[in-house]
Amino acid sequence: MTKDQILSEAMALEPHERDEVAEALWQSVVSTELSPEQLAEVRRRIAAIDNGEPTLPGEQVMEEMRKRFER
Repeated sequence: MTKDQILSEAMALEPHERDEVAEALWQSVVSTELSPEQLAEVRRRIAAIDNGEPTLPGEQVMEEMRKRFER
């Protein structure tokens, strides 16, 4: 199959199936191995959210990152 044929077939899938295909493809090109420190931070943040601790709005985080990394 060509890339275009694969894409056409994939787009005909149900949304949750496309999500699974996208995730599998993404995992094939990036490393998702987390260090113990990263895993601990993820768990800490999940626990904080589960406990109702306030979080920053995504827009605010992105704005702060843009300012920090502007060239």
